[in-house]
Amino acid sequence: MLCIIRAKACKRCGGDLSLECDIYGVYIECIQCGATWSKSDLALPTAREVEKSLKAVKAKRLDTAVRRR
Repeated sequence: MLCIIRAKACKRCGGDLSLECDIYGVYIECIQCGATWSKSDLALPTAREVEKSLKAVKAKRLDTAVRRR
């Protein structure tokens, strides 16, 4: 059974991923290149992980930009 779960999401070739299963369990396979991953390999990062990776930047004040004009 072919069930596309993500279009153009393969880490290897950029192909379409499908959800597959066999006697060993459930896995995700690229239709174009045949690469396979488990669900945990393609898990999205949590909000806390993303927040930790962000860096603070110093923003310019808007009122100083307006005064210069």
